[in-house]
Amino acid sequence: MRTLRNKLQKIAIIVFFIIFAVNFAFIRGSFIIRSQNISRLGTELFSTYIIPFELLSLILVAAIIGVMYIAWEERR
Repeated sequence: MRTLRNKLQKIAIIVFFIIFAVNFAFIRGSFIIRSQNISRLGTELFSTYIIPFELLSLILVAAIIGVMYIAWEERR
């Protein structure tokens, strides 16, 4: 059971870093600040960059769930 858990943890870490690297490369190569307008930044974030934004939100939710699971397992 423990070896399966260790393998799953390693797979999760690898998947996380792959997704992070892809998102970082996509955002870094295409995000150029054109103005200081906050409303335009919000419009760009929710139109042009919606896919990386949503992927990042999924990663954060998965991390929160993972932390809660680990904390719950340690209490038992």
